[in-house]
Formats: sequence, structure tokens, C-alpha cells
Amino acid sequence: MPHSPAARRLAVAATLALGAAVVPALTAATAATAVAQDPIPITPNTAFVGLVNGKTADAVVTVVCPGPVTSTSVGHPIEGQTAEVRSIVPPVTPSGFTGSQGRQIVAGFDSASTASQAIVFSSYFAPAAIPTTWLLPCGGSGAMTFVPEPTSPTARSYTVKVTFLNIAN
Repeated sequence: MPHSPAARRLAVAATLALGAAVVPALTAATAATAVAQDPIPITPNTAFVGLVNGKTADAVVTVVCPGPVTSTSVGHPIEGQTAEVRSIVPPVTPSGFTGSQGRQIVAGFDSASTASQAIVFSSYFAPAAIPTTWLLPCGGSGAMTFVPEPTSPTARSYTVKVTFLNIAN
């Protein structure tokens, strides 16, 4: 039974509208069920990069420093910030390298106030929280360095430049 041109246009419009509603829903469902990379043990002779809040360079670390702030003031990082190491194949420049003995990577900020604070990684693709108990500079720039342990003559660290941002100002 032939349909009128108006009925065909209405059917096409309804199909397009349904498709426009279904495609984003399927895309969102697919994204929600996407599997994260499983952690992989750190092994010798592997190239890697470090990440701070998901960035391999020019990361921002947010801190809370209430009250008057001077150039030597320190505060606590806010919750929800992370550091991570990822293996990379093929190696790129710049990158770190675990060397002939590296089975862990130790990450820490390079300021005097954080000298004894470190995160120890034994797996790639396993983000770790930057502890909110740490004391970090209230502003300026710095770096988080990712150092392979145990070290060897072929081991190479990776450094992520960071900016400390005080949200209490």
C-alpha cells in the first residue's frame, strides 16, 4: 500500500529523531563501560612517563593555604589529585627508563618542604592519590620527579613540571 509523501517525510523524521536520541545514549553507555588499562608490574628495561593530574607536562597542583601567604608558605593539596606512571612502547623522548634493575618508581616533589614525602609505584597504569597530608608550596612552580628503584647506570628519571595553585586566595 503506497504512502503519501507527507507520511514518508513523517516516518523519515521520526526515524532520524529516534536515531539522534539512541546514538548519544549508546555512546554514553559505551564510554561508561569502557575498560581501564589493567595495572602492569614495573619491570627492568622499560620506558615510562610520569603523570600529575593526568598530564605529562605543565600540570597544576591545587593547594589550600589560608591566611597571609609568603614565598615560603606551605599548604595541603586538595583531595582528588593523582600521580601515575605509564609504560610507553615504543619509547619516546623525553621519557624515563627503569634501567637494568628498576622494579619500582618513586615519585616526589622537588621542594625542601616535601623532601621526605614520596609515592612508591610497583605497577604502571595504577594512579595514586597525592596525599592531602603533604605540605606543598602555596604558589609558584616546581616539579614531581619519578625515579626508578633500584637504580642502575642505565636508569633515567622522568620529571613533570608543575604549578602550585592556591585556591584559598
